[in-house]
Amino acid sequence: MVSETPQEYSVDEEIVYFFSKTSATKSSCDARAQELVGGSVVPVAVQGNCSYTVYAGSTHVVQFRLKSLDLDTKMSTLAGEIYGSLIPSATFHGHIGEQGIDGKEPLCVYVMNRVKGISHLDFILGHNFPENSVEYCTWRENLISDIGEFLGRFRPIIQQSIDSLPAVFSLPMVLIHKDFGVNNIMVDTDNHLVGVIDWAEAEIGPFGTNFHSLQQFMSKYRLRVGWIRYANYETLDRIFWDSLSKSAGGLDPETIKTIKAARIIGLLRSHGFTSRLKNRPEPEPIRDDESGAYKMLGLDGLLIAPATKLVD
Repeated sequence: MVSETPQEYSVDEEIVYFFSKTSATKSSCDARAQELVGGSVVPVAVQGNCSYTVYAGSTHVVQFRLKSLDLDTKMSTLAGEIYGSLIPSATFHGHIGEQGIDGKEPLCVYVMNRVKGISHLDFILGHNFPENSVEYCTWRENLISDIGEFLGRFRPIIQQSIDSLPAVFSLPMVLIHKDFGVNNIMVDTDNHLVGVIDWAEAEIGPFGTNFHSLQQFMSKYRLRVGWIRYANYETLDRIFWDSLSKSAGGLDPETIKTIKAARIIGLLRSHGFTSRLKNRPEPEPIRDDESGAYKMLGLDGLLIAPATKLVD
């Protein structure tokens, strides 16, 4: 087995790198957050690639996003209408910084209500238990059950289409979170789901096309090694499908098979192409060379490798 030493994450370095891409400054952003919301302004512990985010007081978050990656607040509103209090509201408050200075861009300013809990990544980093300990196995089971319920809230739509699901694109069209990962899942002290953030890239698509994202809650991914399943993977997989089916009012085997097919299509669409960010060139199919090696390894593990491939 290939061993690797992960590079230590530095939030300060991440913030410095982000502000190298914009004409705004950290101090001006902090001042705007203070002006908009009040209270103490504290950067969140793990920053995103496309934004600078701070806690403002105890009830709000202020996010500064590159103008080329502005947030579609209509999608955030739609997500809130579907999922209620699990989703933060987002309101636009203008721009900060100047356009075209040294090729840098201004930032869009958004105020959001603060979702309770911490990110799943922070939860993992804050608990130094062996990954296959009883504690971790129980926590993962808590979360995967909650996610099953969260993603199964489309019962009316599913039931309307239940008799006509021979192919993926006859599945219900729903709001798809395209970055359903450990940074954007908020959990409580028992690792139960309490919120989902960052709907910037959300889109409407067939139900189940983002279910491949669940693998990162049931497995770990290592560079040059690929996917490694947790000891209780089979239990987690069963819990998810049972929880999803129960929340959706019951799913027959044929429907589940079709949803699993949608999962594969979503995986290929997400990992089979270059960056999907809208300020990057149009996505192209990845190549089986050095440039596409990381994504290709992930696809190989979930589609081909006998020990880790997704089961239909």
